[in-house]
Amino acid sequence: MRVMIIIAIIASTLLQTGHYIQSAREAQQIMDQMEVLPDVEGVETVVDTVVEDDRNDYDVLIGGEWKLYMADMDGEIQYFDEDSSFDMKLEFNDDQTVYLYEFTDGVQTLFLDMDIEYDDIYVSFICDDPDVLPANIAYEEYMVLYSDEDIMNIYLMFYSEGGYLEGGYSLYFER
Repeated sequence: MRVMIIIAIIASTLLQTGHYIQSAREAQQIMDQMEVLPDVEGVETVVDTVVEDDRNDYDVLIGGEWKLYMADMDGEIQYFDEDSSFDMKLEFNDDQTVYLYEFTDGVQTLFLDMDIEYDDIYVSFICDDPDVLPANIAYEEYMVLYSDEDIMNIYLMFYSEGGYLEGGYSLYFER
C-alpha cells in the first residue's frame, strides 16, 4: 500500500510541481493516519530507503561553489555569466547547512545561512528571514530537483503567510 502511495506521488511531480506539493501534503496526512508496521530486522521500508538515498546524494552537493548560470522564470530563460550584473552562489556544508550569496555588480548584497531539510523525496532549504523577503512572501523554499558532480537544478517556491504557494521558478547551477 505504501509503495502505491509513493508511486502516485512521484508520478504527480512529473506533471506539475505545484500539484506535487499539494499531493505530498495529502499523502503525508494519509500516512499519518495509517497503522505503523513494526520494524522487522533486515527489512527496509521504501520511505526509509528514499530518505537515506537523498542523504547520500547530499554528499554530491558538498564541496566547492555552485554558481547560477540560468533561470527559467515563467517560461523566460535568463542566462548569467561573468558580464551579468547579478550573481548567486551556493555552498553546501558537511554540517547540513547551505550558504547562499548574492552579488550585484560584484558587490555582495546578501548572505544567508540555512539548514538543510529532507522530505520523503527531496533535499531542500528555506529562507524565512523577513528582512530579506518581500512583504507578501512569508518564506522561500529551495528544492533540489536534480544534481550530479557538475550541475544542479533547484526549484524556488514562494509562499504567502497562509502557506499558499504563490509561484516559483527553476534555477540552474554549475560547479
